[in-house]
Amino acid sequence: MHKLMLQVQLLLAALSALLPLVPLEHRGRIAEILETAAKALAFTGVLGASADDIADKLARIRADVEAMATDGRAVTPDELAAAMSRVRAASADLREALAVAG
Repeated sequence: MHKLMLQVQLLLAALSALLPLVPLEHRGRIAEILETAAKALAFTGVLGASADDIADKLARIRADVEAMATDGRAVTPDELAAAMSRVRAASADLREALAVAG
């Protein structure tokens, strides 16, 4: 559980650095990442064994976000789309884990 909580916190920190680099018309997509992180954090107690897998997926998303933020340039739609596909996969896994736990 601690691994998942740590990854969510690190992801949120990385997003704060990335947000100014995301064009205004794509900032709503960042909300999808935040929503996935918030759900993961809210349900850490019921995720059980799936928590580590979800934490690993969030770590990969965070690595993408950090790389884009470190680049210091505007994020392209293709870069954002690639990151969002990983966010959607993590979100689907989170929903599945919650259904199994619930």
